[in-house]
Amino acid sequence: FFSPQEELRELREQPTDPQVEQEIIDSIEEVYFSSDSFDTVQYELEKLPPDLNLLELEEYRDKLKRQQAAVSKRVADLILEKQPSYVKVSSLHKCFNSAFRQLRSAKEGFTEASLGLLANQRRRQLLTGLLKSLRTIKTLQRTDVRLSEMLEEEDYPGAIQLCLECQKAASTFKHYNCISELNSKLQDTLEQIEEQLDVALSKTCKHFDVSHYTKVQLAYKLLGKTQTAMDQLHMHFTQAIHNTVFQVVLGYVELCAGNADTKFQKMPYKDLCTHITTDSYIPCLTDLCKALWEVMLSYHLTMQWHDEHYKEEETTPGAGWNNLLGNKETLRSRKRSDYNAPILTNTTLNVIRLVGKYMQMMNILKPIAFDVIHCVSQLFDYYLYAVYTFFGRNDMYESSGLGLISSRLRTTLSRIQESLIDMVSPHASPEERKEKVPRPHLSQLVILTSSDTLYGLAERVVATESLVFLAEQFEFLQPHLDTTMPSAKKPFLQQFYSQTVSTASELRKPIYWIVAAKAIDYEQMLLLMVGVKWDIKEIMSQHNVYVDVLLKEFEKFNQRLGDVSKIVRIPLPVSNVLWEHCIRLANRTLVEGYANVKKCSNEGRALMQLDFQQFLMKLEKLTDLRPIPDKEFVETYIKVYYLTENDMEQFIKNHREYSMKQLTNLVNVCLGSHINKKARQKLLAAIDDIDRPKR
Repeated sequence: FFSPQEELRELREQPTDPQVEQEIIDSIEEVYFSSDSFDTVQYELEKLPPDLNLLELEEYRDKLKRQQAAVSKRVADLILEKQPSYVKVSSLHKCFNSAFRQLRSAKEGFTEASLGLLANQRRRQLLTGLLKSLRTIKTLQRTDVRLSEMLEEEDYPGAIQLCLECQKAASTFKHYNCISELNSKLQDTLEQIEEQLDVALSKTCKHFDVSHYTKVQLAYKLLGKTQTAMDQLHMHFTQAIHNTVFQVVLGYVELCAGNADTKFQKMPYKDLCTHITTDSYIPCLTDLCKALWEVMLSYHLTMQWHDEHYKEEETTPGAGWNNLLGNKETLRSRKRSDYNAPILTNTTLNVIRLVGKYMQMMNILKPIAFDVIHCVSQLFDYYLYAVYTFFGRNDMYESSGLGLISSRLRTTLSRIQESLIDMVSPHASPEERKEKVPRPHLSQLVILTSSDTLYGLAERVVATESLVFLAEQFEFLQPHLDTTMPSAKKPFLQQFYSQTVSTASELRKPIYWIVAAKAIDYEQMLLLMVGVKWDIKEIMSQHNVYVDVLLKEFEKFNQRLGDVSKIVRIPLPVSNVLWEHCIRLANRTLVEGYANVKKCSNEGRALMQLDFQQFLMKLEKLTDLRPIPDKEFVETYIKVYYLTENDMEQFIKNHREYSMKQLTNLVNVCLGSHINKKARQKLLAAIDDIDRPKR
C-alpha cells in the first residue's frame, strides 16, 4: 500500500491542466456524490465481472486513482481559497489526513477482495483442468473393454486406431503413475493385436473374404507394416500349401497302413508319398488337386484385390489405398513373389548386357562359340570370387559347426583363385600371369565394421542377391548356350553350370553368417551362464537372467534388421538365413554353457529345460522361422543326463554333432555320481576313440 508521502507525490505528479482535471472529475459517476454513507468499496466490488482479468483490473484501478487524485486536488484548492492563511496549512493537513485514511481503508478493502477473487478464480481454473484430466484418464482406463469388443468383432483397424489415439492422449498425462502403467499396457495390447492380425492374415490363404482382407490390410497400414504384411502373406501361402498337401497325403497313408505303428507325422513329405498304394493313388491325387485348388483360388482372389487397388491408385491419385499400397513400382514388386523385384547392381546389368552381345556374336560366328562362352564363364567366375572375397571370407568358419561352405563351393573358389586370380607369386611365369587378372579390391567407402548398420548388411544384400539373380539368368540361358556349343565342348558347359553357377546361392551362408556372428553378444551370455548355480535341491519356477539378456539381444537384432530394410529390401531367403544363423549360434552357445557346468542335480537339469523353453517361447514371437533351428540339439543334450551307462555309450557313437568337450562333460557331470571310476574311464575312452570329422 502507498504511504501518505507517496500519495502526496502522486498528487503533485497529476496534470495541472484545469481542462484535463475537469474532464477527469466529470467522468466520475453521479452515485459517488449521492451521500456520505455511500459505500464506494462495496459498489466497486459488485461491479466486477464473474471472470476477472488482471490487466483490465489494473487499468481500472489506475483510472480510479486518477479520479481520486483530481478530486483531492480540487478539494485542496477550494480549502486554500476560503480559509485564512494562518489556518490554511493546518486545515489542509487535517483534510489530507482524513482523505488519506479513507483512501487507505478503501484500498485495503478493494485490494484484499480483488486478490481473493483472483485466487479463487485461479483455483477454479485449476480444478476445472484437473476435472477434465481425470475424466480423460477415466476414459483411457476404460478402453480395455472397448478394445476387447473390437477384437472380438475383428475390427482390427478400429482397435489399432483406438490404441494409437489412447497412446497419444496418454503421453499428455504420463506424469501420473496410473498412466505410466497404462502406456505399457497399451503397447502390450498393440503387440497382441499384431499377433491376432497375423492369424487373421493366415486365414485368407484358404478362405479369402474381401471384407476381411481389406480390414487386415488397412490394419497393417495403420501399424506402418505393409511390407511385413506382404512378407507374412508369402510365408503363410507357402505354409498353407505345405500343410494342405501333407494332411491330404497323410490321411490316405494312415488309412492304407491301418494300425501299423509307423510315425508318419514326422516323415518328410517326399518319403510320405512313397507309402501311397496303387489303389489309393488316383483318389489321393484327386483330393490333393481339390485342396490345392482352394489355396490357389484364395491366391487368385488376393492378387485380384491388389490389382484392383493398384488400378484405383493409378486413376485416383491420393486415394486412401495409395498410402496403404505404396507407389506402383513397389506394389508390382510386392504382389507376386519375393523375386519379382530383383536387387541389382550396375555390375550385374553390365554383365547381362555383355552376355547379350556375346550371344549375338556366337550366332553369327559359330566357330568361336566355345571361346566366347569360356570368356563369359570367366566373367561370372570373377564376379563370384569378388563377392566372396569382399563379404564372405572369414577364418572362423571351421569352428562354427554350421557347415557354412560346402566342399563344392570350396573347390570352386580354389579353382577360380588358381586359374584366374593374379596372386603376385614370384614363381609365376610371365605367360601364366598374362592369363590372370588382379585381385578385386573393395571400395573404402564401404564400411563393414559398424554394429549400427549390422556390419554392412545393406551392402552385403545388394552384392549377394544381385549375384544370385545373375546366376538365375544364366540358368535360363543354359538351353540356348547348349545349342551353340560343339559336342566335344558340352561337358565344359555342364561343369560350369553344376560347379559354378549353381553355387552362387550357397554364398548366402558364409556372407550372412558374419553378420549373425557379430549381431548377438554370445560371449556375454556364456559369461552369465558361468555364474548360475545348477546343483540346486528344489525345482525352480523362475528362469535365469541370462535368458532375458539373450532375448534382449535378439530384440535389438530384430530392430536393426528393420532399420536396414528401410534402406534395402531384405528378401525372405536372406531374412531366413540370418535368423537361422543367429538361432543356431545361440543354441550352440547354450550347449557350450551347459558343458561348462561342474556340478548339476536333477533339479538343475529341470532348470535348464525351463530356461530353454522360456527362450523358445519368446523367440517364436520374434521370428516366423519354423521349425526353430537346432532346437533338438539343445533339448537332447539336456536330456542325456537321464541316460544309463550303456545308453550313454551308444549315444556317444551316434551323436557326433557334439564336441569332445561337451560329451566329456556329460560323462563326468551327468553320470559321475551314478557310475564307478572304471565305467567312466571306459566312456571317456570311447569318446577319444571316435574319429570325429570336422563339424
